[in-house]
Amino acid sequence: MKYIVELPGFEGQTVEVQGGGLFSTAKLFINGKQVGKGPKRGEMLLTDSYGSKVIAAWRNNFLDVPNLFIEGKIIRVVEPLKWYEWLWNALPVALVFVGGALGGALGFLAGSINISVFRSQQDPILKYSITGVISFIAVVLYLILGITIRSMLS
Repeated sequence: MKYIVELPGFEGQTVEVQGGGLFSTAKLFINGKQVGKGPKRGEMLLTDSYGSKVIAAWRNNFLDVPNLFIEGKIIRVVEPLKWYEWLWNALPVALVFVGGALGGALGFLAGSINISVFRSQQDPILKYSITGVISFIAVVLYLILGITIRSMLS
């Protein structure tokens, strides 16, 4: 999912951030082109609207979309989720307490998908409905896989 970001000094340019996934990092695009690497590891070299070179870096934001760190300032890519949204999205992670590694894996996967759904432009009621279904599917998958594995081992 891509998010449009308004950066000071980059007026007239389209700045987008593509959030990272489970196995990939976030990517920064200016005018549709991915920004190249900077002089040091973890840095990106940008050219602002005035032709000046600017160094940017990612600042991790737990499981959420990272923030941009540019010239000593942190730029929020997206508004942080509220505590109750985190709680709702992380409910499937509770499977780790009843299901060990299998429950934890399914719960973490469902939770990360839930967060992506909450970052979409859907109606809030639809977001809660979709994430509720995703959490329910995670529980059902856990039960099916757990029963199947147990029957294979018996």
